[in-house]
Amino acid sequence: MTSLLHSITNPFRSAIVADPWHWDIVDVPEIHQSAFELCRRALEHVRTQRQSTSILLYGEAGSGKTHLLARLQAYLAGLVKIYGQAPPAVFVSVRLQTSPQMIWRHLRNRFGEDLLRPTTDGRPQLERILLPRLKECSPTIGEPQTWLERLQRDARTSAAAVAEMEDALDALDQQAQLNDRDLVIVLAHLLLGRFRRDARAWLRGESLPEAALAQLGVNTDQDGDPEERARRLILSLSRLIGPELPVVFCFDQVEALQSHPQDLAGLLKFGQMVSFLRDETSNAVLVSCILAQFLTTLSQAVISSDRDRLSTFGERALASLTPPEAKRLIEARLAASPDLRSERPAAADRFWPLRESDVDEALQRKKDTPRALLSFCADKFDAYWQPEAPAQVSPTQDFLAQELEERLARSAATSSTEQTDQIITHGVPLLLRLFDTRWEQKALSRFRDADLVFESPRGRVSLSLCNQRNMTSLAGRLRRLREQAAEQVLEDVTREKFVLLRDARLPISSNARRTREHRDQLAGAGFHWLTVSAEMIAALDALRGLLSDAKAGDLANGGEALLPATVQDWLRDSLDAKLRPLRDLLDVLLPEVPATTADDPDFNLCEDISELLHNHFVVSVADAACKLDRAENIIEACARRNPERFGVLNGPPLVLFQLTPSAADVADAPQEVS
Repeated sequence: MTSLLHSITNPFRSAIVADPWHWDIVDVPEIHQSAFELCRRALEHVRTQRQSTSILLYGEAGSGKTHLLARLQAYLAGLVKIYGQAPPAVFVSVRLQTSPQMIWRHLRNRFGEDLLRPTTDGRPQLERILLPRLKECSPTIGEPQTWLERLQRDARTSAAAVAEMEDALDALDQQAQLNDRDLVIVLAHLLLGRFRRDARAWLRGESLPEAALAQLGVNTDQDGDPEERARRLILSLSRLIGPELPVVFCFDQVEALQSHPQDLAGLLKFGQMVSFLRDETSNAVLVSCILAQFLTTLSQAVISSDRDRLSTFGERALASLTPPEAKRLIEARLAASPDLRSERPAAADRFWPLRESDVDEALQRKKDTPRALLSFCADKFDAYWQPEAPAQVSPTQDFLAQELEERLARSAATSSTEQTDQIITHGVPLLLRLFDTRWEQKALSRFRDADLVFESPRGRVSLSLCNQRNMTSLAGRLRRLREQAAEQVLEDVTREKFVLLRDARLPISSNARRTREHRDQLAGAGFHWLTVSAEMIAALDALRGLLSDAKAGDLANGGEALLPATVQDWLRDSLDAKLRPLRDLLDVLLPEVPATTADDPDFNLCEDISELLHNHFVVSVADAACKLDRAENIIEACARRNPERFGVLNGPPLVLFQLTPSAADVADAPQEVS
């Protein structure tokens, strides 16, 4: 039997629920029942009273906060049936791995992403919401799903079908008072299945080239405060969903808003955001989850009225497991294993192959959170059936090295140019503090188009993010910086640096002459143009993910949450080895490094080669020289001097290739609009 059980999956491993959308069918409803009932009552309150409300949940690391949110999502999706039929509602999961200055854009991105997420019947939440609303406003459409399928089929050849959809959405617009022409246009595209990629990207708040915006038929002028645009759209989407349909916003990892323990700016913004949603919408259920020990910090950071609004409907502590709850959880895990069920001896007790005394021992040793208890039982399971196997709990150094390796690979495969601003604004403050705790983020001043400003005894660093796919918007930002530079002269360049940062996967087209002109003028005036490689972006994303999980108590080795200070110390020691791209990033961010100038021979040639590879991915040096009207040896030398941007295959023929192309790279290169 022992040899057979070697192949049985340990039912207690993978105990952490990392995403509320991934429902773990092993659930014990008695655990945190009071908190779950509070959520259900809040839903009913919003549905019947048409008044937004909020809940605050807190517990120890591993207490099951994210699992509770997953239970709520599964309940709304009809996957948890013991409570009867759930009322219709929209579920939005928001892990707050973001920066204070992008908090509304992050919420818009998560709102749009989850509205587009397929439900159990295969239809996205957005479609499931819109069809009943359209039927309500336009009764003549008949059965909504049949009507939509007909319009989707006819819209390919008939302008009348498009007009019919526009009439139905116009009626909804008038009833819901959306006051957002672009949103109505994008909704029509999404329902009819037209321009799907760009329509989805617009809903999520991603930057789009002018040509894509023009094809959608929406406003191509993207100037103005992007946070305010995001906030307005969130309000419009809430009105679109309707007063009788609750929108459940679940905020997790609130702790990640802090770049260091004394940083309260992100928490202040979070309190303001929840308060605004509570007051300005009528159909929101706002559920915030934090660590119990974080309650004091949160209360100190937010103003008292916002603190009250965080828990308008109540707050609940996710208590430690009672002995009956602990034993019920272990039973449920064992019962969910089909391999164990088939091998269970007839006379075995309910905890076979474990013993009831194992659970008692765990509770005596204070393993009384779901994560700690399951990890303890996982070790016991292995000890019984595989005593010769090595211990599952790795030394902290080895665990973190493995985690970092996995996250680097995942970030390299999934991070796209649409995420670059989010990663930079959240990750760079963490990186600078990791390198030197004297670096402090400052309020924006002097240059209005700076996105981040840092100061330390070493000097000042200002960053302006230039990752717009819309060349008119980028040209506008660079033009404004030129105007500001005429009024605000940079100080000693050994102590002050202004960095214009752009993702290397977003080359500036040679046709964008005005954009290049502004950039060259700024570089000549002492501004530093920095193209950040995909490798740097992936490393920064992995770093912020590790630190965010540690702050929220979600980074556990063998059931024990690692302290943020432990993770920070290890990451600091790893900068020169495992995180070399971040060390390279620091080298070009810090003030002592001289600025790039327009006289650098690689300054524009790198952009030209990037644009060529952006369209073709692989090209011979001979073809590149022909297309760019440059000598082959110059093309080759430039590529070899910039290995973080270009791959080179020795020939013959000598070939250049694009490194780590993202999904966005298959789109047409951005073009400038005059």
